[in-house]
Amino acid sequence: MVRVPGPGPARVIFIPLMPLALLLAGCSDSAPAKIEYTAPPGTIVDSTFMRLGAAVVNAKGKPVRGESVTYAAVPAGVLEVSANGEMRCSKAGDATLVLTGGGLTVDVPLKCRIPTEIQVPVELELVLRNKPAPLQPKVLGEGGRLMKDVPVEITSSDPAVVAVEGGKLKPVAVGRARVKAAVGTIASVVPVQVVDRVVSESLLLRDGAQRSWPLQDGDYRVEIDVRPDVRVNQGVVVMWDRAACPNQPEQQSHKFRCTVNDKATITVLNPKVLGLAANMSGTINIYRVPPE
Repeated sequence: MVRVPGPGPARVIFIPLMPLALLLAGCSDSAPAKIEYTAPPGTIVDSTFMRLGAAVVNAKGKPVRGESVTYAAVPAGVLEVSANGEMRCSKAGDATLVLTGGGLTVDVPLKCRIPTEIQVPVELELVLRNKPAPLQPKVLGEGGRLMKDVPVEITSSDPAVVAVEGGKLKPVAVGRARVKAAVGTIASVVPVQVVDRVVSESLLLRDGAQRSWPLQDGDYRVEIDVRPDVRVNQGVVVMWDRAACPNQPEQQSHKFRCTVNDKATITVLNPKVLGLAANMSGTINIYRVPPE
């Protein structure tokens, strides 16, 4: 309200004023509150460019007009950053991406881990009902340097045979599968065989004694290791009943396969020897295995 001087009665003119709240709102719209950006992964595993899209924004998350973001990387040489907000890892190492704008600064710690090779076992065998086994892939970088803090994606070609749970391999059914360990575009594959241990026992065979085990149809691998209780060159023989598998000659160690097409019996015999007879002690393991 303003009084206007002059002859006659005083005149009063009302001049509308902008509300204080609107003035304050205008100020807050132009006040930088933070720097928003597209966060890169904490661990970067390739050398491709990625766009950060950083901007200075107000408290409402709206870009502040006239404010721009500059990009820098420390130390130099690990990260490559362009003026338009693109970055990539140029070599392996730890670095900090520094974003500056509107009087604000944001530090973004990054790990550049560029693999050149993933080492895995040549092959693996898992036994049903055993605990899941770790694959333990080794990620190597430039110069064969081991990189321990790189996340590795592990997948199975057949989860019905080998499942992946928490980075470990769980045997599910007798069969074969291929397990892949990958970091970005770098990958290695390991063949995995799952078997079922159907017999696992200690053996104690006196001179002339024998033991037998019935087997259902299927493919089997038999492993026998025995030692005599005296210093003689003697062992055990293996015989089959109702299976088209060759009998095995006398040995202290046996490892062979057999396909049983119907019910069969395997027998381990400590042959009777005249004179210096020996008792045999050891182990026998029979596994049901995938067909060859």
